[in-house]
This record gives sequence, C-alpha cells and structure tokens, in this order.
Amino acid sequence: MDYLAVDSGTTNSRVWLMRDFEVLGKRNIAVGVRNTAMNGSTNALSTGIRTAILELEASQPTINPQFVIAAGMITSNLGLYELKHAQAPAGINELALKIEKKVFPEICGLPFCFVPGVRSGPVGPTLDDLNTVDIIRGEETEVMGALHGLQLRGPLLYVHLGSHTKLIKVDESNRIVGGRSTLAGELLQAVRDHTILKDSLPYKLDEQLNPESLDYGWKYAREYGFFRALYLIRVLQLDSSRSKECALSLLLGAVLSEEFHCLDSFLTKDRREQLILSGLPQFQPAWKHFLSREEHQVLSLSADQTEAFFLTGLYEILKKRNAFQPS
Repeated sequence: MDYLAVDSGTTNSRVWLMRDFEVLGKRNIAVGVRNTAMNGSTNALSTGIRTAILELEASQPTINPQFVIAAGMITSNLGLYELKHAQAPAGINELALKIEKKVFPEICGLPFCFVPGVRSGPVGPTLDDLNTVDIIRGEETEVMGALHGLQLRGPLLYVHLGSHTKLIKVDESNRIVGGRSTLAGELLQAVRDHTILKDSLPYKLDEQLNPESLDYGWKYAREYGFFRALYLIRVLQLDSSRSKECALSLLLGAVLSEEFHCLDSFLTKDRREQLILSGLPQFQPAWKHFLSREEHQVLSLSADQTEAFFLTGLYEILKKRNAFQPS
C-alpha cells in the first residue's frame, strides 16, 4: 500500500511518502497552523504541503500513492479541515470510526483521511471541573502506534514533551481516558527569546545539564515561587562566574517543579505506574532526573522511535477503519 502521511503542528509540518511501514521519502516544512492564525488563511499551509508532496512524488516516480492520511493540528479550526475530537475514553476503534475524508484539488487531488484528536472531561465544564478537561491532536496517533509497536498494555501514563507537555492516561483496554496539557515548551522558548534572561541563557536549549543546578532550580521554585526562581537566574549571571549551561539547568529545574505539580495531581496513588517518555530529547534528561526519585517504570523513546510510532499509529488506525467498512 503506497500513500502519503502528514503530521502538521503549530509551527512545523512533516510529510512522508510511505509503502506500508517503510519510509520512502520525507520532507520537513517550516509551516504550521500558526501561519493560519497570523495570516487569516490556510494558503501557506496548503502550499507547503502541496510543495512537499510534489517533491516526494518527483523523487520516486515509480511510486503511485493512493491517498493521504493526516493527523495533528491540521484537523483543528486553523488547519486544512476541522474535525471534532473523539470523546474519551477513546482507543484505536473509536479513532478509526471517526476518520473523515476530503479531497483538496488545489493540493494534489488525492483523498485526505483525517484522524481526530481526543478530548477528555465533561462538555461545558464549570470552573470547578475545568481542570479535568484536556485536548490533544496528533499525540493520540503516536500513543496508539507506541502501544502497538512496543506491545504494551495499560494502565500507563504517556508523557509527550513538545511545545506543549502532554500527560496522557491510558487504561487497561489501551484507550485514552484523560490527560493534562501545559504550556511548558512554549514558556521555555518565550523566556529564552523574549525576556531579560536571553543574555543569561545559552543560545540552544539542548546543552549539557548540571544535576546540582537542576535541583536548585526546583528548590528555588518550591521555596520562593516560580517567578522569583526565574529572576535568580539573572542574579546568578551578574554575581557569579557560573556558566550559561548552569543557568539553563536552573531554569529547567524551576519549570519542572511546576510540571510536577501537574503530574503529581494527575497520578494514581500507585507510584509504580508505568510511564512512557517521548518527544523533545533535549528535555528528557531533566525529566528522568526528577523521575528517578519516584518508583515509576520509565521507558524513554528516542526521536526516531517517536516518529516511527506516529507513522505506525496512522497505519494501524487506517487499517482498523478499513476493517469496519462494508465490503
């Protein structure tokens, strides 16, 4: 089976030319739904995907893809086609049944099969139960692919680190039953690029971490408050000879102190709950540093594994949908 796969996020998109599970070609494009928000039009997104598809088809002229399968923010109100979330609990069957098709002649003329995201929590929540509501788009596909590829069975917690941290609860039937999302990734980038700390921190957020400084960042946030912890990074730069890498570790320690407030409120009382850690590899060591204090079984996924499981999820969800279709 030859097809194209698309993962479109907030700032970037990826397009693959596929034969079953085999990647025949890939294109990364610096276009996402943020462009729609800024421009009020999906032209940039559709043009970027069209260009990527044409390049992939030209690179493999003997391959004839039959359709496109897509997930992520491409199914949001800022994407190519808005698709309502599947309501939790939602596993591979529920996702497969909610796939919708649409053709975009201006892109390639092939049918696009859109995989929905997942929404958990009550509809029309009050302020009292607002924290029980969560939404994901794209991570559900990765989770289904990882469960299949690693032959895992819940209950477990899947943590995806990206622009937004996603804590995704999976039950014993391998259905997504709830979640918590935070703005940690966006906040880190904003602090790095748009505050006085820009001069205190290294240019890249993937430098070697300092365990002692991670712990002090956590301690400062817990004892003096998150915003004071951030300011102490500025004080460190002015009054000591410590490196910018030390400052970055302080920042990550403070941010993860807040992340673990959310994590701890979401975990079951069984501290040995299995935990899968995926997403940005530069942030995983800091997470593993603090998780080492707990009794979780932690499995950390590489960037290549995360990508492979997203593609596996797309394939398995579509295969399940085809099994539901009348002959």
